[in-house]
Amino acid sequence: MRSSHPLLYTAWKQLIRAYLIAMVISLAIGLMVIRVGFLSPERLFDASTQRIASVLPAFELGIRAGLDLGLLLFGWNLFGAFATISFLYTAAFFNPDHMGMPPRRLRRIFCGSRKMKLLCHLPGCSKIKVESLRRLYVWLMVPLLGIILLGLESGLQISTGVYLHGSLMAAVAPLLAHGLIEIPIFILAGAVTFSAHLCIRKAVQRNQTQSVFQKLDAHRKAMPIRTIAWSVIGGLLVAGLVEAHVTPRIMQLLG
Repeated sequence: MRSSHPLLYTAWKQLIRAYLIAMVISLAIGLMVIRVGFLSPERLFDASTQRIASVLPAFELGIRAGLDLGLLLFGWNLFGAFATISFLYTAAFFNPDHMGMPPRRLRRIFCGSRKMKLLCHLPGCSKIKVESLRRLYVWLMVPLLGIILLGLESGLQISTGVYLHGSLMAAVAPLLAHGLIEIPIFILAGAVTFSAHLCIRKAVQRNQTQSVFQKLDAHRKAMPIRTIAWSVIGGLLVAGLVEAHVTPRIMQLLG
C-alpha cells in the first residue's frame, strides 16, 4: 500500500492517528466523569454503545432465524465499510458542470443552490467559495469524522470497563480481541475516501473546479479497489467471528 498508492497509506496513517487521539481523550474524560460522580459507569457505557444498541433487535431476529452472530456482525460491519468506500464513487455528483447528466435530481441535491453556512466553520472550508466544492470537501472528510467518533466510543467503553470489571486489562482485552483486526480494516475503508480528500484539498481551497474533478477522477481510477474490497471482506469476516465467539470467552475468563 505504501509504494503502490502512497496517498492511501498517508490517509490510513492519519486516520489511525485520529482514532488513537480521540480514544485517549475520551478515555481520560470518561475516567474523570465517573470519578467525580457526574455519571455512573453503567450510564456512560450505555451512551458509548448506543449506536450498536440500535441494531440489536435486528440481530435478535437473525439469531432466532438460525443465523450465526458472527455473520450478522460481519454483515453489519461490511455494510458500514462499503458505505464509507462509496463516498469516493458518489463524489462525482458534486461536479456542477455535469448537473445535466443522470441522475439529475441527485446531482442537484448534491451540488445545492444555497450556501450551507454550517460547513464554513469546518477546518479548511473558509477559503472555499464554490458551494459544490465546499460540500465535496466535507463529503470526503466524513471518514475522518466517523473514525473520530469510533475512537471516542472506544475510549468511553474502556473507561467504563475499568470501573465495571475492576482493571484496565479486563476493560481492554474484549476490545483487543476483535479490534486489532476490525478497526484497522474500518480505517482502510475510510482511507479510500479520505485519500481523495487529501488528493484534492489544495485544488479545492483554490476553487479550481475543473482541476478538482480531474484529480478526483484520476485518483478513483488508480485506486486498487478490488484488492481493498477483498481485504475488507476477509478482515471483517474474521473480526465478526472473533467478536461473536472468542470475545465472550475472554470476558468469562476475566470474570
